Amino acid sequence: MTYDEDMATRTRGTLTRDRIIEVAIAFADEHGVEALSMRKLGAELGVEAMSLYNHVDNKDDIYDGMIDFVVGAIPLPDEDTVWQNAIRALGTDAMEQFSAHPWVAPLMMTRGMFGPAALRFMDRVLAVLSNAGFTDEDTHHAWQMLASHTMGYTFQQATNPGAIDDKFDGLDVLVAQLAEEFPHVARLAPLLAQCEFRHEFEFGLDIIIDGLEARLN
Repeated sequence: MTYDEDMATRTRGTLTRDRIIEVAIAFADEHGVEALSMRKLGAELGVEAMSLYNHVDNKDDIYDGMIDFVVGAIPLPDEDTVWQNAIRALGTDAMEQFSAHPWVAPLMMTRGMFGPAALRFMDRVLAVLSNAGFTDEDTHHAWQMLASHTMGYTFQQATNPGAIDDKFDGLDVLVAQLAEEFPHVARLAPLLAQCEFRHEFEFGLDIIIDGLEARLN
């Protein structure tokens, strides 16, 4: 057996579903999830693409595993954490994970999040809200609102990176052109041009938490 054959045998012997998912995530982080294929993933792992099917069903199965892995990396607060602090931590930690893997939000919009880690995350959020005293209906609405807020900002950041963070070229000229017909846009243009996703996300999250708190009073 040659050295290359020996190495290939070792790789195949250590090939697992978790290993496939980890390499798929690294590939998507570098090249984008749309570039991922079974052939390319097999090449990254040093095996033929067909070998992957001994551990995963298909590419959709890999996608679901990738989502679950990233969601599973979000720390879960202790059950006795004050609910406002728990929701704020869950929101900001989720935003951090999704920002680190910008392909996650678009993928979740098509695949959902139904793996064990994702369901564990959802269950903890629902438990935090229920234990705080929210009705089942309000708990449902709160989950939808928090998920939409987080996914919306993550998707915006992933699909249009830098558009808000970077200062607008020729801003003074634009303001002068807008001033007469759109005075409020012109007045706030310097702020609008320098928005930062994380700050805007946290501002909105605080408003959501304040609004939810008012529902309990």
